[in-house]
Amino acid sequence: MTLTQRLALRASEIRQRLNEIAGLEGEALTDEIRQESDRLTNEYRDVETRQRAATVAESGNDSDPEPGAGESAETRERRELRERSSVGAIFAAAVERGIPEGATRELQEELGLGVHQVPLELLRLPVEARAVTPGPTNTGASEQPTVQPVFATGDAAFLGVDMPSVAAGDAVFPVLTSRPTVGGPHTDSTAVAETTGAFEAEVLKPSRLQASFFYRRTDAARFAGMDAALRQALSEGLSEANDAQVIAQIVADVGRTDAAAADDFASYQKRLIYDRIDGRFATMEGDMRHLVGAETLGDMATLYKSAESPENFPAFLRRTGGGVRVSAHIAAAAASKQDVIVRRGTRRDMVAPVWEGVTIIPDEVTKAGTGEIVITAVALSARKVIRAAGFARIQAQFK
Repeated sequence: MTLTQRLALRASEIRQRLNEIAGLEGEALTDEIRQESDRLTNEYRDVETRQRAATVAESGNDSDPEPGAGESAETRERRELRERSSVGAIFAAAVERGIPEGATRELQEELGLGVHQVPLELLRLPVEARAVTPGPTNTGASEQPTVQPVFATGDAAFLGVDMPSVAAGDAVFPVLTSRPTVGGPHTDSTAVAETTGAFEAEVLKPSRLQASFFYRRTDAARFAGMDAALRQALSEGLSEANDAQVIAQIVADVGRTDAAAADDFASYQKRLIYDRIDGRFATMEGDMRHLVGAETLGDMATLYKSAESPENFPAFLRRTGGGVRVSAHIAAAAASKQDVIVRRGTRRDMVAPVWEGVTIIPDEVTKAGTGEIVITAVALSARKVIRAAGFARIQAQFK
């Protein structure tokens, strides 16, 4: 997202909030709301000025750039090769014990992958960017996009977890754990003590994420035409599994701050926001994002700062913080208690590498009696919190 787009988004958010405030009347228009209105009005003027400047700076000239402008020949060739490749062709080759042809095989060879391995690049392409093969026109039928299952994805991205692609072998992530001691100011020859640099290295070994599904043999002839559906199902299925493992790893690596009593508006405000601001990992409310369970959000929604306030705690959290999101991967509440994961800042405090290539394994034997083929997809990944201070795990307690 460009600076212009970010500023346009912020301007839209400010206008929306000002419109909400404009609709308030009587006791709902508190002094706090009036102060917020003044602050947002001033911010809106500043955002508009910056947006105009960014638009001029990013445009460069009045002509629109050609697609791919500024790309090197190698980058352009790689992009075109990726766009001409097909996940469906890899599936078909796996089922038929064959080898993909054309651009698909070229991309596999460039990445050093086997003939039945799907490049991660193909799974990360937007589905809308890929053509779906239409149904036969002589039958009077028109093939519509496949309706996918509903996946719970996006938690890792929301928390700013770095998910690099890595080649074969262990993935090593070094961390410098000591800050230099700065002496002075001196105007003479006073010696300044040296700081011993301390490094830690997290060596991550791949673990297996695996999923299987089956389809009728009678569909095999048109399997290659289901490229978009296959990519989306694989991408989102593996993404959901990886998100679940990321949350589990945070729970394992980050100590929990237990609740002492049932939370109210003030205690949520203190424990989830202001106790987490330390001037280093988080310097203001907007530096933090909150991942909560559905039960916690439901409890927060009942809490208001005062009887006269029109704003409940989730609304307050969204207005002052970096966002709040419900995760299906946070453990369900037990004894009216549930974890809240707080992300402090956006530094590389956690990594979740994915090894290049999703392996496709066909099985025509297990369900042969019903004329169905089982397809298994295997991805290798790992995850680790490499700097625990970038996160906090707070136990919420309901009344």
